[in-house]
Amino acid sequence: MSDDPDEILDGLFHACAFAAFVEQSHAQQGWPDSEATRQRAYQLYEQALAEKNGRPKAVAPRPAQRYALDP
Repeated sequence: MSDDPDEILDGLFHACAFAAFVEQSHAQQGWPDSEATRQRAYQLYEQALAEKNGRPKAVAPRPAQRYALDP
């Protein structure tokens, strides 16, 4: 592995985690909930792995925003 910080998103999981962070930030209009982001990252990662292995998998539904935002 290189010491180049720009290569962090070359890893499949890191790219999925970043995508989840951006999606949650947009959905919540601010800093995202860490648990919802973690769950979304794993959903995206599982889908990407399935597609990489030739087995397309539908993305599991996103956690309902109302649950992530309710007190």
